Amino acid sequence: MSTRGICTRDGEVFAYLDHNRIYDLNGVQTGVVDGRTVYDLEGNRRWLLDGDALLDLQANVIGYVGEPVSDDEIE
Repeated sequence: MSTRGICTRDGEVFAYLDHNRIYDLNGVQTGVVDGRTVYDLEGNRRWLLDGDALLDLQANVIGYVGEPVSDDEIE
């Protein structure tokens, strides 16, 4: 299994992606990815994905999804 950090445009990690689930840094699931759309747990559209770019709903880049990191590399 591998995870990918989700970062702001400044490079600050604020969440991570594990398969199609989004978690905050405390390990609490906050959303899911369906296709190119990120939904919160209530089913509301939250963000869009364009490759590794994280976009708000108006298509402005707000961050990015980092390279996959294997569980062995996570401290």
